[in-house]
Amino acid sequence: MKRIVYVLITIALFPLATMGQSYIQKEKPFWVDGYFREMDNSYLEVVYAFDYDLNSARNRAMKEIISKRSIATGTSASVALQNGQIEVTSADHQLIVKARVIDEYVIHGPNGYTVYLLVQTAKNPTYPYEQVTVSDDYGFSIAALVPGMAQIKKGSTVKGLSIIAAEAIAVGGIIVCENLRATNVKKMKEQPKFAKEYSNRAGNWETGRNICIGAAAGIWVYNVIDALVAKGKKRLFIKRPDGSGLSMGSFVTPEHSGVSLAYRF
Repeated sequence: MKRIVYVLITIALFPLATMGQSYIQKEKPFWVDGYFREMDNSYLEVVYAFDYDLNSARNRAMKEIISKRSIATGTSASVALQNGQIEVTSADHQLIVKARVIDEYVIHGPNGYTVYLLVQTAKNPTYPYEQVTVSDDYGFSIAALVPGMAQIKKGSTVKGLSIIAAEAIAVGGIIVCENLRATNVKKMKEQPKFAKEYSNRAGNWETGRNICIGAAAGIWVYNVIDALVAKGKKRLFIKRPDGSGLSMGSFVTPEHSGVSLAYRF
């Protein structure tokens, strides 16, 4: 009897082991596999680069931003890194590109780093940016009270299904243990000669039921806390430009060779 109870509890708690792993892993943003969106003043696209060093991979990806825009405009430009700054130069010092990084995702493999950048590029360097932000904050939802639902809503499907499975097994354990406890209590009354044996069995199943109740309650509490504090997959928010926010652009002007940085508050 005790062995069966222990098996039930182990099965109920096993999915929790996968929850912790899912929690510590950084979710892969939706845009990494390819994203492009054109807006009134700018467009969003993805660039990526690989290198053995993280900073080198990031810098190569940033160079790709300038290279794509140079090809699109038909303007020949060279991109160099000086003291960590991007320097863009062209033969006639014409305005080339205004772009900024919205989000970044890094994959660390055995041979090096692959850096993905979600980039917003202005159609014309004089145009203001649309406000583009990414967020992994979902706020409070009534779904947090239903095991696994908030996690699935946030994009953590494996974690959500694990919580649902754990809760279902724990509730199933409660039902099984309670039915067997009641059965042994009934047999104890029907067969007084074996009353002690049935009483012991009923006590074991009652203990198993109580443990399953505790497990179900613990899983539910974990579910609510995780739904409130855990981050989800990033979502993209876009607003029309209204002059607020901070932006930084790298571009070449007739008056300035090299890099110009524009800040808007």
